[in-house]
Amino acid sequence: MRYSEKVQNSRVFTLILLTVIAALIAAGLWMLLAYDNRGVGLALIIVGLVLALAGWVFRELRIEVGEGLLRARYGPFDFTVPGDAIVEAHVAPYHWLAYGGWGIRWSRQDGQTTRARSVPFLCTGVTVEAQSERRYYLTSRRPGELAEAINWLAGEARRP
Repeated sequence: MRYSEKVQNSRVFTLILLTVIAALIAAGLWMLLAYDNRGVGLALIIVGLVLALAGWVFRELRIEVGEGLLRARYGPFDFTVPGDAIVEAHVAPYHWLAYGGWGIRWSRQDGQTTRARSVPFLCTGVTVEAQSERRYYLTSRRPGELAEAINWLAGEARRP
């Protein structure tokens, strides 16, 4: 393996998420106990638990470069790009407004489709230019090292 990184959610995002989850569950318990309102109380608790599960499943983005492939996995969703399909990679900021937020995103700009995997509130990463007018964006805490590893992978794939 040439490069491996686990990009975890920021502490700010995790704190916000935990606060919202706690507030939902507390409000649900309050509705159950103080007002005997089962429908609303259970709904709030269920939403809090579903949000907790989603937060746990999407807690980190895993990136691997090696064995002729670029792999990115965010929660149960992943993609793989063969080294010979990569043209180049370069460090680029993440413009969350262009993608409509963070997470698993798609965008169509300049005639190219971009698949992004971005961790909330982290705006550093790498754009990977691939053949067939495809582009990938990966959030990274070490974007220079990631771009270097991806360019190495592409160079190795082109070598006879």
